[in-house]
Order: sequence, then structure tokens, then C-alpha cells
Amino acid sequence: MTDTPFLSHFINKQVTFRFMRQELRLALSQSLFSSFDVDVGTRLLLKTIAKEVDLQAVQSALDVGCGVGTLGLAVKKAAPHIALTVQDRDALAVAFTQMNARRNKIGGVTAVAGLAFQYISGSFDLILSNLPGKAGQPVLRHMLAQMAGQLTERGLAAIVIVNPLADWLANTLQQQGSVITFTERGKGHTVFHFRGGEGQPPIVEQEADLLHPYMRGQFPFKMGKQTFTLRTVYNLPEFDTLGHQTTLALSLLKNEQVSGRVLVWNPGQGHMPLYLHRQFGQKIEHMTLAGRDALSLENGRANLIVHGANPAQLTLHHIPTIQDLPGSYDWVIAFPEADPGVPWEDYLWAGLSTAVSKPGHLLLTAKSSFIFRLLAVPHPFHKKNDRKKHGYRALLLKST
Repeated sequence: MTDTPFLSHFINKQVTFRFMRQELRLALSQSLFSSFDVDVGTRLLLKTIAKEVDLQAVQSALDVGCGVGTLGLAVKKAAPHIALTVQDRDALAVAFTQMNARRNKIGGVTAVAGLAFQYISGSFDLILSNLPGKAGQPVLRHMLAQMAGQLTERGLAAIVIVNPLADWLANTLQQQGSVITFTERGKGHTVFHFRGGEGQPPIVEQEADLLHPYMRGQFPFKMGKQTFTLRTVYNLPEFDTLGHQTTLALSLLKNEQVSGRVLVWNPGQGHMPLYLHRQFGQKIEHMTLAGRDALSLENGRANLIVHGANPAQLTLHHIPTIQDLPGSYDWVIAFPEADPGVPWEDYLWAGLSTAVSKPGHLLLTAKSSFIFRLLAVPHPFHKKNDRKKHGYRALLLKST
């Protein structure tokens, strides 16, 4: 993947950062964590690594939740021999980390897009993470156990977390059998270095358990004339009630016949894909779920399979933007992001015109102001239906 003019529109600011006498020039984004500077927690964690960790003895490192890549790339720049792997559930974050690696001429970086530790095998001498406090304790507990299980015999995990969760994290590490070797508390964050402990078995991720730490519960949702039960997860909206955006999109499908190759961009908890599966069944030849967020895609697929969808007729595309979609589809149902600073009105139609086959349908739902900006520029579609409600607007368009 090479830098493109389109990806550059996500750059909010470029900052210079120094670690162990090495300088990094980092591109930041308002669509990702820490959009205006390297955050305080990351700086504190790197300070402790410079002071306490012999990077020359580290052969392999993993940066979990890499964001724009600050932690992993700083360590790799200081110790180029390290085999670095970076991972994030947001495909845009992975793309930014790769971009920052190229811009700083840092090679030998393996980038993995997915949930924490998904698709990650083997063990590491050093695991790094600025833990997301909002992820919830079940997810954090899972991540800590995975870290301990995927360290080498002498490996070390170095993490930072906001102070309100520091005591809970220390207790959790002790309960899991990990050994805390170093702690430093700052004004807003606390750093922990820990090892796996004697005889602690490695954690082997099972596909069936992938979503277990994220699960919030099962809730009934009325969609159209039917009521479906969905398993919903933390950190995604609409966990117990349909939002205005989804309700509006469903209303435009009331008299439609969805068939052929169908794609849903940003499936959220999976309400729309499940409605399509239950409402149109055999008429749908193949369904694709696509978007930046691995949690949304995995939960959407899990809900479809629970309700009888054939896994062979499901595809996930975990990609940074809708511009990166491969192939074309008879129906595209999109809930696009309104990323700050990104001139979507200049780019979105081009990507969608490629994604929608001819003839084909496009259902586009977003904030009314976003749709207004899109409609201010020419596009290749014909309007079939248009509805507004509660500050949202849905367009049903046809490509001929």
C-alpha cells in the first residue's frame, strides 16, 4: 500500500517526536486517537521503556492498538533489528501506521488489522499497548491475559492506562498470575511492566471465543414487521435500541426487493445485514460486510451465522475507506463516516460509482448536513426515494 492523495486528507497535523535520540515525524488524524500531539500516556510509557528496558536484547515486539504507530515505530527506530508487528481493530489506524513507517524509512514492520490478538501467532520479547480505558473491563482483562500468554520466556509487557483503572489493572494482573516488575504513576496515567509468571500457560485464541470479551447481551429489535434478537457488543452504538439512522434506512427498503450481490458499509451491530438476510433470504446471492471497524464486521457476521446465514456466502472487507472496496455490487447500503476535514463531497461519489454495478441500487444514510454537501456536486445516480427525519437523511439511488 502506498501513500495516496486521498489518504493524505485524513492528516490533521504532523508532529516531530524524539525517543532515545531518534526523531520521528508522525502524521496524526482527527479520525484516530491523539489527533493533535503524542498523548501524555504514550510519552510516559516510552520514558519508562528508555529507562528500564534493554531494547538491544529485544528481538521481537508487538504494538497492540497501534493507532498511528507511535509506540511501535519509536521502539523500532531506536532498535532497527527488532521484528515489529503492529495491530489495531481500526483499519485506518493500521494504514496510518504503515504510512508513518514509510515516511520515517522504517522497514520490517508487519501490520495486522483485527481485534486484539486476532491473527497474531507466536510469542514476543516485548508487547506494548496504550490500553483503551473505554474498552471495558472484560476486554481489558482478555487483553492482559493474551499479553501474558504470548510473551517469550523472558518477555515483558509494557502498558499504560488512565489512573482511575490503575488499581483494578494491578489486581487483575495479580489474579491472572502475572508478575509486575515496574510501576510508575503520572498525573493522569500509570505504567506497568509485567511478565507472564511461572508456569502460566499460553493463551490460544479460539474462533468461537473471539467476541466473548466484547459481548454486552442479547436484545430484541423490531425491524419492519418482524422482531429479531441480536447479540450486541460494547463500544458500538445501538446496543439495545435502533437509532434514527438505521430506522430511516429500513424505511426506504419497505417496498424494495433486494437481491444479487449485496454490500453493507459500516454494519454497526449488524441490524441491517440481519434484516436483509431474514427479509430477502435466497434472493441475496452473496452478502459482503465492509468497514474500518473489525468489531462491527465480526459481530455482524456472527449474528448472521446464528440466524442461519451460510458462511460461504459471506465476505468481510476490513479496509480503511469505502474508496478501497474491491468489486461491484447490485445493492450497496452505506452508512458513511463524516470524517472531520475530509472533503468527502469530492471523493465519495467516485468510490460509490465504482462499487455499484449497472444497473444497481445505492442506499445512502447519514446526517442531513453531510448528504446536503454530497448533493451539491454532480453524481452519476438517479434519485428513487429521499427521506429525512431527526437530523438524518436517507437517499435511495439507482445506477443505470
